[in-house]
Amino acid sequence: MIKLPPIYTVATRDPALETTAAFFHEHAPAILNAALQRGGPAAQRRCLQLLSEIAESSSLSRSLKLELVWLHQQIASENVGDPNCADAARYGMLDPTDPRIEEIRLETAQLFDLLVKISELHPGCDVISQTELDFSAA
Repeated sequence: MIKLPPIYTVATRDPALETTAAFFHEHAPAILNAALQRGGPAAQRRCLQLLSEIAESSSLSRSLKLELVWLHQQIASENVGDPNCADAARYGMLDPTDPRIEEIRLETAQLFDLLVKISELHPGCDVISQTELDFSAA
């Protein structure tokens, strides 16, 4: 069992960080599982690092936003059809009727919704935008 870093929803001056911390407080186990299923242990470790950084931050920095976009792209598995991508092979090993597939889809949609909220809370955000994140993918 993986020990999750504490995610506190302490009031900060950054409502985007509060929203992000609240999201991961509720969704961390499922998101970590999705990262593992889609990207293997390395993706899961990177996701754990992201959770730690969120817990320790006082604002939602550019680097945290980049990591959130990476995480969404990872669990959305943009490379499912690419035969040269290891992640595609990992996803292909899952049975389409496996309930984990539906959980991954649900968490991908929830994470997408979080990214949309962050872009609304940080209107000038140059990381989470239609040029950086394909909003039609979710």
